[in-house]
Amino acid sequence: MISRLLVLLSAAALQAGAAAAPAAAAPTVIRTGGPSAPKESKVAIVASDQNLSGKRFHVTRGGRVVLRGRLGSAPGGSKPWANAYRANLSRLHLPGSYVVHAGGRVSRPWRVQGEGASALVPLMLKFFETNRDGSQLALLHGPSHLNDATIQGGPHAGEQFDLDGGWMDAGDTLHFAQNAGFSTIALEAAARLDAGNRTALRDEADVGIDWFVKAHPASDLFIVQVGDARDHERGFRDPAGDDSSGLPGIANRLAFHWGDGVGGDIGGKVAAALAMAAVRSPEPRRSELTDQARDWYDAGRASGAATPSLPGSGGFYVVDPWKDSLAAAGAALYRATGEEPYLTQALQYLKASVPYDLVGYSNSAPFAAADICGRLGAPPLGSAGQRRAACSFLRLAGSQGAEYARANAFGQAGYFSWGTTAANGAGGAMAAISGIKGGRGVAAGARDYLLGRNPWGASFVAGFGPRDPRKIHSWASAFGNGLPRGAVVGGPSQIGNLRAEGFKPAGAFRKFNSRIVYEDRRPDYVTSEPAIDYVAGSILLVAALGAG
Repeated sequence: MISRLLVLLSAAALQAGAAAAPAAAAPTVIRTGGPSAPKESKVAIVASDQNLSGKRFHVTRGGRVVLRGRLGSAPGGSKPWANAYRANLSRLHLPGSYVVHAGGRVSRPWRVQGEGASALVPLMLKFFETNRDGSQLALLHGPSHLNDATIQGGPHAGEQFDLDGGWMDAGDTLHFAQNAGFSTIALEAAARLDAGNRTALRDEADVGIDWFVKAHPASDLFIVQVGDARDHERGFRDPAGDDSSGLPGIANRLAFHWGDGVGGDIGGKVAAALAMAAVRSPEPRRSELTDQARDWYDAGRASGAATPSLPGSGGFYVVDPWKDSLAAAGAALYRATGEEPYLTQALQYLKASVPYDLVGYSNSAPFAAADICGRLGAPPLGSAGQRRAACSFLRLAGSQGAEYARANAFGQAGYFSWGTTAANGAGGAMAAISGIKGGRGVAAGARDYLLGRNPWGASFVAGFGPRDPRKIHSWASAFGNGLPRGAVVGGPSQIGNLRAEGFKPAGAFRKFNSRIVYEDRRPDYVTSEPAIDYVAGSILLVAALGAG
């Protein structure tokens, strides 16, 4: 279960976290990325304890040398290797499969193709399809949790409402409006940026949208969670069997809410998602979704706080920030309605938010900045002065991803924590759309880090790339290894996070220095559990990179 607020680390802290040397020397390796579009940045990383600065490398295609060059130093931390070097392959424009030769080593192929990495989007959407719930047509499992849900506490306590549908969150079967709201925003944004996958992205976003409409079944009721920690006691299983289990909290799950309202964090995210869907919808659905968005937004504004940990809920996805979410909602509602107060409020909330916290379920402000600035696949909003303020905020957000990328020789555009892949996707996506110098190169590096250009030479996307995850911490593992396809696992994290959960990683592949660890091991939910927000952020990264 993903049960954390991502710890926001500075680039300096990231460097410090990667500073300790291992006990034994590591062999020279070449890490490559891709697939890449012909004109995208392509940089292979050669990591070694040898001094290879200025040494020659060459690239072959079909056994014929097509590029020669010299290795240059790669900035940022390179542990466990003493040195890291860049082999710039960006001049390789012709579609094909390329192999890098350097330091006495030969790389895995780097694929260049006209569509770049856009084919990854349908694969990653399979995770959402697999995690669909209720009567939604899903991969791997049949109808599930059709009895959802019974209201926990308040004036509606004990009442049953139809909360069928939506997505299961991560490796378990719970539902959360917090990260489902963020994930739906990311899918809507990706659909604007990626014309080729637009229909599929919007169809999947509608799974979340339809559930949000159900999650507001009465004027004084906003559901923020379905299910509780009892789900974990059941282990990995086919969710289609839960309804007939007869178990409390499983056969008929509880629905949680905060009084007669909702915090600004969740209210804002859900409102933003609904308003973004409204803009692309015909009447009467457009009006229905806009009205729903207004309700969630008004309730979030009225609370003046974030949604607290609710008794009996397990305390998952609890965050402190909330104005960032209302900023995203205000911008989306202004685009949907044209009503000036929404834009004014969005800019006020944006000003009160921190621009350099990477976009995610704990900070959605960059979505507001990108929308107003006109860099989220739709025309800019407001006056020239309002746009300047939003664009400045967005550039700061994009610069943060670039700062992280410079601090790590392998180009990771985020920080190490729970959900490192989510931070990497966010940092790369913001760098790509922010307009900062070199931002698209940062995004390409973030994609390459996700897909294998990292110290482990491992893809963090199930079903794609080298050493892709096989022992995934997910209910879907009950159907076999490597499932669910398209899942993006949490990826590397500080060893302290693993030890705090009782894990003791070891081995050269798992541990590349004394502080940062990745292991493809089912019990380890820190590095090996997927989540919808990890996948959504990675989809947004690929879409943003392809939009240029």
